[in-house]
This record gives sequence, structure tokens and C-alpha cells, in this order.
Amino acid sequence: MNAPLASAAAGTLRQISESERGERSRRAAAGALVLAAVERAAAGMQDEFVLRRARRDVEGLERSPEKSILTRVLLVLEESADPSVRVAAPLVQYACELERTRRLPEADAAVSLALELDTVSSATALHAARLARKLGDRERALALYCAARDLDGGSGAIARLAAVGEAVVGDDAERGLTRAIRAALRAGDGESAAVGLEERAAVLRARGDRRGAALDLCLAAARFPDGVDRARVAHALAGVVLAMGDAPAAREAMLAALAWGDAPQKDHARTRLHTLARDTGDQVGMRRWRSFQRPPLVSLSAYRPAAGGRTLAPRLARWREALTPA
Repeated sequence: MNAPLASAAAGTLRQISESERGERSRRAAAGALVLAAVERAAAGMQDEFVLRRARRDVEGLERSPEKSILTRVLLVLEESADPSVRVAAPLVQYACELERTRRLPEADAAVSLALELDTVSSATALHAARLARKLGDRERALALYCAARDLDGGSGAIARLAAVGEAVVGDDAERGLTRAIRAALRAGDGESAAVGLEERAAVLRARGDRRGAALDLCLAAARFPDGVDRARVAHALAGVVLAMGDAPAAREAMLAALAWGDAPQKDHARTRLHTLARDTGDQVGMRRWRSFQRPPLVSLSAYRPAAGGRTLAPRLARWREALTPA
């Protein structure tokens, strides 16, 4: 095990705990102790004192998925004589939870330690690459994407997702993504193709090609098997068509998110539908989508009516109906 890297992982969370306040500081402090316990156990120096301190701090956290995952890590450390590989999986889960709650530096530290413990995991390398990309570390992201591809043998699902990531951080993202999408489709891997389409939509939107972005998002939703992924794409599509000034099309995209998403995505869709109804003077819609609960996400409408032009709403209505189970 690379001790400096492990120490850096625990040190990152320790620094965050000292620089932040409130619940984030407490969570980072508990995470730092858990990672310190992991690094000591992996080096063959199990430290009962550090384990007890870590358990005490974790037990003091508010009930959450993060607390459950850290408790699982400690259980592995306490029950296994050689926890190195066994603890890597819950560390990746910990990183996923940190990423979900937008604590990217903490997530990067956790997944880096997991990869150091399980150096042959292509999935962990892929996760580490994505976090490096989100943190703006292009060179490290590219190296990790290449590692994930090689660990997967160059032709598996992880390798195809890694090719998408390599294209995003490459010099010509659109061309690279097009190649990655075609390779995934040739392999019959619709989900990897959908990830590539979603990423290409972001590239197209950034350069001003909103119609091209909308098309890619529609194709991505059709290829994602999971409703949560589809709803995320539908929310992105609503943003694209709103920027085009097409309120009816945005409403169809939001209705799709409402039909496909999990509870937070559905709540956000209702909030956005109410905001859109308010901005377009739709009194019926305002009454229908009004909520007396505080929304988990703020909806700021980007709607500006387009001058003339045909709406994409009929096409998106058919798209939504085709992808919604009867």
C-alpha cells in the first residue's frame, strides 16, 4: 500500500473538518478518523484507539446513508484480519454518497484510497476518473480513464464508459464522443451510448447548438434503462428547450421527469412546472402544481418567449408517451 496516498486521503478530510463549520465539519472529521483507521489496518498496524475514536464520532452523526456506510467500514475493520480489499467496496459507496451530496474533495479522497486498496478494480478507477474530471484535474482524469479501460481489458462496458470520459477531456470532445457512441452501439451497449449522448449534448449546448443537444438528450433517454437516469436527462432537456424559448416543449420534458424520476426528481419537476406556469400566466397550471412544502431545489426559470417558430412539444409528447410504461 502507498502510505503517503492513504495519509493524504485522511488528511484531506481532516483539513476540510478544520476549515468548514457545522454538519459538514463533523462529517469530515468522522470520515477522516475512519480513513485513518483504514490506512493503519491496511498497513498491518490495526489501532484500537483510533477505531474507538472513529466509532464514537460516527455514532454521533445524524442518521443518514453516510453514517450507515461508515459504520459498515468500521465493522469490516473490526471483523477482518486483512481488510484491505474487503473495505474498498464500502469506501467506493462512501465516495458515491459524498459525490451525491456535492462534497467532491471528500469523495475524491475516499475513492483514491479505495483504488489504492484494490488496484485491479476497473469500476473504481472509472469512478476516480470521473471525480478528477469534475474537480478540473484533466491530466489525472485522462490517466485514470486509460487505467480503467486497460483494467477492463479494453473491450468491456467499463472500457466503453472510459472511452466516453477520455473523449470528454480530449482535445476534440464532439468527435471523440461520436466515435465512443458508435463503438458502444456496435457492441450493443445502449447504456454506454446513452452516457456518451448525454455528454455530447452538453458539448453541443455549450457551443450554441441547442437543437442538436435536445436531439441527443432524447436519444439518451431512450437508451437508458433506469428511470432515474431518464429523469435526469429529461430535466436537462427541459433546460435546453427553455433556453430556446419553447415553453410547451419544456412542459413535456418536465412531465417526463415527473413520470420517470425518484422522489427528489419528481419534487423538482413539480416545482419547475409551477414556476413555468407562473411565468407563462397559466393559472390552471399554477393551481395544479402548487405545493405547500419547501422545495428541495430552487427553480429559477430561464424562460424567454421565442419570436415565432414551431414548438417541439408534439414530438416530445410522443417521445414521453413512448418511453412511459402503460
